[in-house]
Amino acid sequence: MVISNKMERRHFLISSLLSLGLISQQTYGSTPKTSISFDVLLNDEIVGYSNLTHKKLKNGLEVLVDIEIIPKFLGLKFMKYTLKNREVWKNKKLIFIDANSSWFGKRYYVKGQREEGGFRIEGSAFSGVIKDTFATTSYFTPEFLKRKIWVSTQDGTPLEIKTRKLKNKKVSFNDKNYSVTEWEISGDLELTLQYDERKNWVGSGFTVGKYPASFILNNRESNIHKIWKSS
Repeated sequence: MVISNKMERRHFLISSLLSLGLISQQTYGSTPKTSISFDVLLNDEIVGYSNLTHKKLKNGLEVLVDIEIIPKFLGLKFMKYTLKNREVWKNKKLIFIDANSSWFGKRYYVKGQREEGGFRIEGSAFSGVIKDTFATTSYFTPEFLKRKIWVSTQDGTPLEIKTRKLKNKKVSFNDKNYSVTEWEISGDLELTLQYDERKNWVGSGFTVGKYPASFILNNRESNIHKIWKSS
C-alpha cells in the first residue's frame, strides 16, 4: 500500500470539480438503472435494508448505495445507522465518491476524486492520497477480492485486507437451492462474502457485538457483475 501524507490543507472541494463537469452524469450520458436490494438481519431478525442501484454511464459506471439499519431492543429503537453513497467507476477504477453516514447520531463522510498520481480522499477518519488500485466496502463485484486495500465508505479509512476462498455452499432462496462461493475477509475488516454462479454478490455475514448479522439478497433478477465487467 502506498498512501501519501495527510493533507494539511482543508480546502479540498469536490464542488469545484463538479462545476468543471468532470464527474457529472451529463458528461457521460447514461443507460437504464439496475437495482438490487438486501435485507439486513441482526440475530436472525430483519432490522433494515441495503439498496444498490447501478447505472451504466457512457464512459463508466455509477453506483448508488442506500442503507438503513434500526435494531430494536425491548421494542425500543437504538443504534440507528444510515449510509448514502455515490460512486463513479471508470475502467474498473474509482474516480469519484461522495458518502455520508450516521451512527448513534454521529456523522461520518467520505469525499474523493481521482487525480494525477492517485486518488485523493477527504474523510472523517482519513485524508490523503492512495496510489494503489483499491476497492471500496460496497462489495458489489468479486474482482474486489483481488485488491489488498479497501476504502471504508463510512469514514475513508484505507483497510488492509486478506481474502481466503471457502468451500461452496448451498443456500435457499424462494424455495430453490443455489450454489454460492463464500470468501473469508480478514485483516482490518472481518466478514464473509457470498457470490453466486454469475459472480453477483448475494450475501454477507459479520458480527455486531456478540450477535450474528447478515445481508441477504431478496431478489436474483439483476446481473450487476455483468454491468461491472463492461464498465
